[in-house]
Amino acid sequence: MNGQVPLDRAAFAAEIERRLVAEPTVDFLGREGDILQVRVANQRMRVDLTNFYNAYTQAPEHLELVYSTLLRVLREQTPAREARTFAEVADRVMPMLKPITLLNAVFEKKLPMLAYRPFLADLIIAYVIDEPQSVAYINERHLERWGIGEHQLHERALANLAARTQERAHFLMTGEGAQRLIVANTQDGYDATRLLLPDLLASWQPHFPGKMVIGIPNRDFLIAFSDADQDILTSVAHQIQLDAAQREYSLTDQLFTIEDGQIREYIWE
Repeated sequence: MNGQVPLDRAAFAAEIERRLVAEPTVDFLGREGDILQVRVANQRMRVDLTNFYNAYTQAPEHLELVYSTLLRVLREQTPAREARTFAEVADRVMPMLKPITLLNAVFEKKLPMLAYRPFLADLIIAYVIDEPQSVAYINERHLERWGIGEHQLHERALANLAARTQERAHFLMTGEGAQRLIVANTQDGYDATRLLLPDLLASWQPHFPGKMVIGIPNRDFLIAFSDADQDILTSVAHQIQLDAAQREYSLTDQLFTIEDGQIREYIWE
């Protein structure tokens, strides 16, 4: 939009309409002034463009960003369970570490089996659709409906996790040497699952003498520390054990490390 006259309100609405008509995951139903009627994944929605136009007027050169934000809002209001195609939810697919006992619960309730992949320490990698106030687990019926395999799902989920981590994750680094701690505590539901990002963990390794050790006692907590001081190692490991036993969304008291770019269970020497 640089060097161009900004769109007025009517022209802005017409431009959004033109783009939505061409959007493969959106059924455009009609427009009256600033009010759009669309259908996404069988859900009919009413969209008021007022706030989007106001954002556009603040920075007309960012029309693409305003439009992409509108699309994200539409997709976030779409229940994942009704998605007809993988493209409708691909941007919201996330991995999530869960205890393997979750599979027993699914079986006992006679629910469709989850899409998952085994991990370490009696954990599995489940896959979810991130929704505004919750998550929806992806099961084998979803994969069949979408015509994709678990490998494609896994790769997309990891890519989304890496992107979200870069955009919004918070890490606290304290201490020096053997007392160094790095804590992930973003509270977005995926802190422990960031264990699946070896490039992130490898970037932390130079901060630690000895081996870097990682604990994920519950869903919303990941801590990295050194094994160079046995007293510190024992103390932190004990706290991880307590948290895994007492905290909500507990995962494991098993410790992990990274070797040759791969996550491994940490073996005490």
